[in-house]
Amino acid sequence: MKSVISVLLGLLLFIQVDAQPGKSVKPTTTAAIVQIPEAATGSPESIAKWLKAHTSNAMALQQALFNWIANNISYDVDNINRPNSYRDSTAAMLNTLRTRKGLCTDYAVLYARICREAGLNAVVVTGYGLQNDMMIPTGSHDWVVVKNGSQWTITDPTWGAGVTDNGRFTRKINWTWFQALPQLAVKTHMPYDPMWQMLAFPLRHDELNSQGFAAAARRPVFAFSDTLNAWSRMPRLERLKLAAARIRRFGGGANPFIMTELDWMDQTIQVLASNQEIEARNRRVDRFNEINRDYTAVVKLYNEYVSFKNSRFMPEVKDEALKKMIEGIAGRLKAAEQSLAGMELRDDTIRHNMDELLQAITEMKGKVESEQAFVNKYIKTEKGKRTELFYVQVAEKL
Repeated sequence: MKSVISVLLGLLLFIQVDAQPGKSVKPTTTAAIVQIPEAATGSPESIAKWLKAHTSNAMALQQALFNWIANNISYDVDNINRPNSYRDSTAAMLNTLRTRKGLCTDYAVLYARICREAGLNAVVVTGYGLQNDMMIPTGSHDWVVVKNGSQWTITDPTWGAGVTDNGRFTRKINWTWFQALPQLAVKTHMPYDPMWQMLAFPLRHDELNSQGFAAAARRPVFAFSDTLNAWSRMPRLERLKLAAARIRRFGGGANPFIMTELDWMDQTIQVLASNQEIEARNRRVDRFNEINRDYTAVVKLYNEYVSFKNSRFMPEVKDEALKKMIEGIAGRLKAAEQSLAGMELRDDTIRHNMDELLQAITEMKGKVESEQAFVNKYIKTEKGKRTELFYVQVAEKL
């Protein structure tokens, strides 16, 4: 949990939402919910596999998962101020399952991972909590959005697990935080990225009140579904860049929580961009080395041809084979030249090496073209007079 202000989690867990999602979401009795056996809880994969085999649909699967997490994972009050140095790591999830303790990030990533392993579209969302249109001073908070059919819903396994008071966690399952509808969840769960409000008229971070809904309705429609579809196909760097831009466009400087998140995002973008450039340079180096190896292979073939020519093309081969030999060398040399021309020129060291290789290819190209002309002339000459061509060429060079 990244935070700039630290207080008891109890402020978060005692909140009650004003409007409730439909009754069909919450089970009338937990007796109808399948109970995950301990033997199946060693990993997110094993839990998902068991749930898929023992539940009839996505709703029953998520109810069983929400119920199991609420009844088995305790809020880690001793580490409430632990920096969120990891996100969605396998090691962290396995540690949560082993210790049966976690913070909001641990609850959220575990829930989302199991859903994804079970074939459900689930994403961890980071934002902050609201109460009476005011921020809850506990720093960032993580929850999960899941797509059920065509409808996105919000599930918060942390707030659904219980409450804390005076540094003590009390387990108390709260189904209010299971599959809340976006238009209701936004009153208590404000994501940093407005896309994750999943509303046609998202609120701004500086409009967290009843007037904010009226102001949002006057703005152009935000096609969040199209944005989400595009987001799902993007690499992480592009996702972060666009998310940071959206956050800033929707009142990004409104509170210190957002500024902390944006600072983290900007640093991550910088690191990812730097890594991307390093990877791109490494790919260019690898590509250059591949072209250089191809050129070296051409030189080897050319030397073999020269050796064969020095022996007066003996032992004798068919004309077609001789022509194929020199044309094959020319073809591979041309391919190397074209590959080199298609490389990006961004790095001075690579550019210098490329210039040297291009010069070598150009020189070799002249030699190969000369030999192509010789072979063509050789093939057109009567066999009895072909030997004279070798002496003529030597004389021309002298």
